[in-house]
Amino acid sequence: MASSFNYTSLHPTEIRLLVLDPGQDQDVLRGSIVNAQHDPEQGNVPQYEAISYAWGDQTNPDSITLRILRNTGPSVIDSNDGDAIEAESSLSIGQNLGAVLRHLRHEADTRTLWCDSICINQQDFDERAAQRVIAWLGLSDEHSHLAIQTLKQCADYIDFSNEEEAMLANKINLKPEAAALVTDMETNLPLSPQQWMSLEALLPRSWFRRLWVRQEILLANKDTIAMVGKDSIPFLHFSGAIDLLSIKRMTLEAIRPLHLSVHFFNMRTFSFLRHLRDLFTLIAFTHNCEVTNERDRIYGLLGLAEGPFVSGISIDYKKGVKEVFRDALIDATEWHSDLKLLSFCDSASEPTWVPDFHRIQDLRPITHVRAALASDVEGKVLDFGHVWLQGIRCDIVVEHLGPHEEGRSNEQLRAAIVKGAVRFLGPDPDLWMQQEVKKFCLAILVNDFHLYPPQIDGIKSYLASLVRSEDTVPEVHFLQFIHYLTGRSLYWTRMGYVILGPRGCRTGDVVCVFLGSPLPTVLRPMENGEYQVKGPASHPALLNGEALLGPLPEGWRLRYTTRALDPVFECPRHGEYHRIDPRLNDIPLPEGKELRWRDNGTPFWYTAEIDRWTNFDPRVSMEELIKRGVKVEKFTLS
Repeated sequence: MASSFNYTSLHPTEIRLLVLDPGQDQDVLRGSIVNAQHDPEQGNVPQYEAISYAWGDQTNPDSITLRILRNTGPSVIDSNDGDAIEAESSLSIGQNLGAVLRHLRHEADTRTLWCDSICINQQDFDERAAQRVIAWLGLSDEHSHLAIQTLKQCADYIDFSNEEEAMLANKINLKPEAAALVTDMETNLPLSPQQWMSLEALLPRSWFRRLWVRQEILLANKDTIAMVGKDSIPFLHFSGAIDLLSIKRMTLEAIRPLHLSVHFFNMRTFSFLRHLRDLFTLIAFTHNCEVTNERDRIYGLLGLAEGPFVSGISIDYKKGVKEVFRDALIDATEWHSDLKLLSFCDSASEPTWVPDFHRIQDLRPITHVRAALASDVEGKVLDFGHVWLQGIRCDIVVEHLGPHEEGRSNEQLRAAIVKGAVRFLGPDPDLWMQQEVKKFCLAILVNDFHLYPPQIDGIKSYLASLVRSEDTVPEVHFLQFIHYLTGRSLYWTRMGYVILGPRGCRTGDVVCVFLGSPLPTVLRPMENGEYQVKGPASHPALLNGEALLGPLPEGWRLRYTTRALDPVFECPRHGEYHRIDPRLNDIPLPEGKELRWRDNGTPFWYTAEIDRWTNFDPRVSMEELIKRGVKVEKFTLS
């Protein structure tokens, strides 16, 4: 991007900050650039807010007039001090950044910010390469030193010899001497109650909850460090230790505060997001982050997401929040034929098919589900309040099993698990079949049950102890169950299944699988023939495309790796792994369609006649499904 702005050089302990002048609406952007001391080890940390954004189209740039200020130290930044001004000139910036700055600036006061395209000299390649992000978590307190030492202790179990691989792959490479301790789920890590208390004090800090932080850290390099006061740890080691702690299934006695698991999950999103570039998967893993403006649930992730759909989004803070979410869903459907955002809907506000992110912040996202396989969306937006979608009516809610709205304590969560287990498995644990226990677990643990090989005997023992009301109940598996059950409820259906669904469902609600939607959806039938969206569900008989193709062949399953959300079809008994669904082996492709493969091993389908490719398998298109007798129907949503 061309620019007439000349930067002053940075010293090793300095960063540049933008002091944004006040203004209104479409006033010209003005501000000051100051080189400020940033040396946490010496206690020099200037006050500023880091922002990130999608650079967007740079061909028709905006501009900002900048004054260069002399360095006045970390705590004094006065853009109105005429004696401190060294120079003034213009810098070209992208339209997206211009929109963000106009939205963020105050009407009467300056605002001190850091953003990469202004505060880093983009023409100085050495400076760009030398930048190191310091994740400043705040000042030290009585617990912070022990917390950092505890995380270092956990990181010592991990082999970081190949840091690039560890950063890109969402996995933990354990040192040989630590493998047995970490993989034995019945053995606790050697951490004292004081160490757990220190983590309890550190992880709830506001830094971990801010959405903008995700971008700054994930776009940083391997030299990024986390600092609390004068204590520091490489951020790669920081996130690796959190990964280890969250994957390790600990007893409640060891973890003590149950809500600590929520903070572990929030931290694990840093690792998950390193290899995710799909906007809607990013939304799923950041839905409980804090934002100052709800529009940033979309805008705040554009710098991480990839694809033509993302580059076409214009940042417009004048739009209403619901309008931003609605447009994102419509654009996603048009560009990607993707209904992932439908899983963020609930009926609390209308139209119910438009995502409502701020209402689901206590929910863990349901992932690793392929209810509609690689099918294409069939639907149309009728007006602002209505859309129709093609889907398959699969089941009906019969009874609410709990927990109920008036209280959702651990005891009530356990009571709901017991009620569901007795209804589905029967009152006598001695008669339970392992395969049926597995189906029950699939409802609550979703396909994460396959992500980490389950100890089915241990889970069966835990459920049996709960049902029998034994005095000593092995709690090692309770943490697994509440991950998804918190904020949701269990229901009994007409097909005879226990399912996990949104709060507030009632008898007569319909469980449907829309074409192009990864999750089953619960709908509320209305008297006028329309439907309201209640939210996504985990139905053990609908997780892996059963609504379209029936159950998987005996011995087959979908296996998800921690590195990718796209599964492989696995038959461990025969040692077979396939990218293509074995249920499609005997179904020929429609005439003119070809199956091809990318270099990374993922399939796509090509039509030579029109020279066009797609990620959607034509054998599960609406036309082909109807030919094979699948009952696809139109649902009008309001």
